[in-house]
Amino acid sequence: MTEQEVKDKILEVFTSQKSNPSADFNESHFMDFLTHPAHKKNTIKNSFRGVRKYYRFMDKLELEFGICFSYSDLDKYYSIDKLTKKVLERIKKGKGNKMILQRRNEEKEKYIFEIILLTILAGLFYWQGISWISVLVAVLFGGIIYWIVSSKLYSKNHLKKMNKRLNIN
Repeated sequence: MTEQEVKDKILEVFTSQKSNPSADFNESHFMDFLTHPAHKKNTIKNSFRGVRKYYRFMDKLELEFGICFSYSDLDKYYSIDKLTKKVLERIKKGKGNKMILQRRNEEKEKYIFEIILLTILAGLFYWQGISWISVLVAVLFGGIIYWIVSSKLYSKNHLKKMNKRLNIN
C-alpha cells in the first residue's frame, strides 16, 4: 500500500468512528475530533467517552490493516501524517505484530475491582437492608461494573477477531 492509500483508509475509518461524521477537524490532532464536541489538543483520553472512542478507533485500524499497536504506541497522540507512518511501519513488521498479539493473548483478565465493589455492595445491603442509600449505591456500582465488564468483553472479542485476521490459533 502507498502512503496516500493508507492515509485515505485511516480517514475513512476515522469518519466512520466520529460522533459527528460531517464535522471539520484539524489534522494535527485529529483524534480529539472523535467526540462531539471535540476535545482540546491531545486531551481525548481525559474523559471516559473519549478513552472509549480513542481505543475503539485504534482497534478498528488494527483490524483494517492487520496490525497490532504496542502499548507504547497506544499511549501516544498522533497527527494524521504520523499515524500513517506508524501504520506503514507496523504493516512492514509482520512478525512483530504477531508477537504483540501473542502477548495480549497470554494476559489474564483480573476481576479484582469488580469483586471488591460487589463485596462492598453486599455488606451495605447486609447492614442497611433495602433503603434509598443502598439502592442508590447499587445503581451507581452497577453502572461502574457494567462499564468495566463491557469494555473487557469488547477487548476479548477484539482479540478473537485479531487472531483470525493474523491467522493465530
